[in-house]
Amino acid sequence: MGSQVTLITMRKTFLYLLIVVLAAMPASAAKTVSKVAPKTQDSSRLFVPFGPYPRPMPHPIAVGILVRVPSAYFAIWNPGAVFVDGRPAFALKPRQAYLISGGQIVDMSGGPSFSLPVDKRSVIASADTAGEYYFWTANRWYRGSLEIINYGNVFTGVNVLDLESYLFGVVPSEMPANWHLEALKAQAVAARSYAVAHMGSGSKWRRSEGFDVVPDVRDQAYKGLAKEALSARQAVLGTIGQVLKDSNRVKPGFYRATVGDTREENLNVRSTSVPSATLEKMVGVPNIVGVTVKKWDIYGNATHLQILGQKKNTEVSGIALAQRLGFTTAGILDVNQQGDNWVFEYRGPGNGSRGLSQHGAQKLASAGWSYFLILQQYYQDPDGILRLESINRPGRFMLTYPTAPAHQIRQTAPLPVQQPTAKKPAPKTVVPAAQAAEIPEGPLFARPGGAGKGKPTSSKTKKPVVQDETPTPSDDGLTIEMAE
Repeated sequence: MGSQVTLITMRKTFLYLLIVVLAAMPASAAKTVSKVAPKTQDSSRLFVPFGPYPRPMPHPIAVGILVRVPSAYFAIWNPGAVFVDGRPAFALKPRQAYLISGGQIVDMSGGPSFSLPVDKRSVIASADTAGEYYFWTANRWYRGSLEIINYGNVFTGVNVLDLESYLFGVVPSEMPANWHLEALKAQAVAARSYAVAHMGSGSKWRRSEGFDVVPDVRDQAYKGLAKEALSARQAVLGTIGQVLKDSNRVKPGFYRATVGDTREENLNVRSTSVPSATLEKMVGVPNIVGVTVKKWDIYGNATHLQILGQKKNTEVSGIALAQRLGFTTAGILDVNQQGDNWVFEYRGPGNGSRGLSQHGAQKLASAGWSYFLILQQYYQDPDGILRLESINRPGRFMLTYPTAPAHQIRQTAPLPVQQPTAKKPAPKTVVPAAQAAEIPEGPLFARPGGAGKGKPTSSKTKKPVVQDETPTPSDDGLTIEMAE
């Protein structure tokens, strides 16, 4: 870490000296340099111990940092070279200002110049002893190499580097580096997904300009080496290769500072107010004084809701009640009484079209949510499941649903509705679905076999059984099994 700080300090010092030198130059120098007869190098004897691009680079991304500009300065920190067709063609000195203008690379100290080819790309590269590539241009240091597309009077500069190295600069440029690590991890996955979806054929720039993305809000903010932070690096490496998937395609991973003006929009939480009379009719309990979630399944569905009345109580299926009430999911978070109404808070469906709320992610992370559950809030599929795939191992889904114990889900985040595999109910304890369907407006209560059809089970004679393990709802999805 100390060596990295020293390196950054040295680069800042060099940058300062470079700016002083450039400021002292005559104003006409850059304009007339292309008219001076250039000195040349003999490239036949040129040898450098590295190639034009960093290695390994399993997922290269091309960032257009200079687009059709007439001139620009660049510099390198270690000895480097200009490569053409993969071979070194022009040696570059470290800590020396060079100017690209008029189809030439000009050494501003009076050294040799190099004429850039028009029909192929040139690559400016410089590597240190550890194999790390760095260069300076447009007042920033960058990782990777700098490709030059020469159009004659103007040129385009393309930063080519590995995807994960690119994310080192994107994540802290898009989200404050001092935010919670889990929020930064969610940002890393979203940013990686956006990048992968917009590389190659998915790019809106590739065909016309020759690169994948630009370093600003038209794609993603990317501010180079100086913006990097240890926390952001941990977030990238902690989620390395993970992207959002949907129907075998990478989701774009859209995100923004907020996705709305309310808590419900930003945290993807919904609330519905249900009149007490309506709820009492549905559950068959008059004068309700309390509604409590007692159990969630591994998908975060509220499988057991305890209904407390002044004189009796019962348990109902939260999944069935949520469906009756028209909730978008059965991930009921909390229920509170407000006057003559009961207000249900529950998680909303994924809103991947609007994307991740960065402020929402920070709030959820600060409340103890993992990056996986944060992503679940914003990018779940229509079936309620979040799918992450490793681009390093295509076709292998890494995570599809949380594995947190049911008693922990309330603290970390209830998840969306996911219908479990139907399990055949015991014939003596649960009314079949066909019979349940005959009472569409009836209460949601357990009816032990032979106990009288349509008659609520009193808490005085029947006690609900809440097992330690997550229970499997019955076929009709409306009742909770009761003890005989």
